[in-house]
Amino acid sequence: MRTLSTSIVGLLGLLTGISPAFASEPLAVLNQSPLAVLRALPAQRSAEVEAGLSWSIAGSISNHFTVQESDSGSLFLDGQSDVLSVAFRYGFLEDWDVELTVPWRHHYGGFTDKLITDWHKLFTLPNADRDLYPVDDLHYRLSLPGHQKEFDEPASGIGDVHISMNRRLLVIDGGQLSVGAGAKMSTGKAADWLGSGATDYYALMRFTGQQLNGWPVYWHGQLGTTFAGRSELLGETQKRTLWFAGLAAEWRFSTRWSALFQNDAHSALLSADLAALSRPTGMLSMALRWRLAPEWWLEFGFSEDVVVESAPDITFLLGARYSPGA
Repeated sequence: MRTLSTSIVGLLGLLTGISPAFASEPLAVLNQSPLAVLRALPAQRSAEVEAGLSWSIAGSISNHFTVQESDSGSLFLDGQSDVLSVAFRYGFLEDWDVELTVPWRHHYGGFTDKLITDWHKLFTLPNADRDLYPVDDLHYRLSLPGHQKEFDEPASGIGDVHISMNRRLLVIDGGQLSVGAGAKMSTGKAADWLGSGATDYYALMRFTGQQLNGWPVYWHGQLGTTFAGRSELLGETQKRTLWFAGLAAEWRFSTRWSALFQNDAHSALLSADLAALSRPTGMLSMALRWRLAPEWWLEFGFSEDVVVESAPDITFLLGARYSPGA
């Protein structure tokens, strides 16, 4: 294992010319689809381990609109999810840290339908027949043979809490490779689509490094597998073993400002004949980050579904982080 890890980091080191200090983090992007959040598909983070306590707050506003039908089922998602997650990370024993993430979710009709429709009209983009449905309505429905789940009343509360461990394996020329494992607890109320009603586990590998020749560009990547419990909301065709992957870059174009670009993907949720749920998900995110001080930063941006209807039409992102090790 160590030989393989050394080879991977060595290759990445040749490609990126990494240096010791990063103080960089990817965006805490998740697929906020009402069905994808039922699975433990962790957001990207740095492979770096910082001593002591750091914390972050990530807020998102996601607009959902998916209408699909097949001979064997149908999917209808129309609504908005607002999420506020608080994460605490504690580094200890030099190469270890533990992280706890607590999300609060709110499903409701929202206020973003008209904004998105006007945006589509302005740039002559497809509007997916949004005009045929009520504005700012809430209605989620998954219909499969022998499985019917429907939700149309606003609800809010604690979602499924995540806890994870991360261990830095190697530091080579400043590049860092880490491995991690975690669990998603069944703390969210399944009847309100706030949680899956099951416990999931995952394992992954992460890499962090800096661009060739010391350019102020920082790279992050992750690859992992989730072993999911059985959720009553997803039916008999749900997939219990999933993969997830991500690649992110932060470009510091000034002392206080950075631009972030990120791609996140994961495997299909179901094996049903519904494209939105039976093909891999792809999301592209962009954001600006402002450093108020070395240990404080704020960020704002958005995420789009590059694999159409596999994730929310758009998710607006807002976050803050305090990291004394930065």
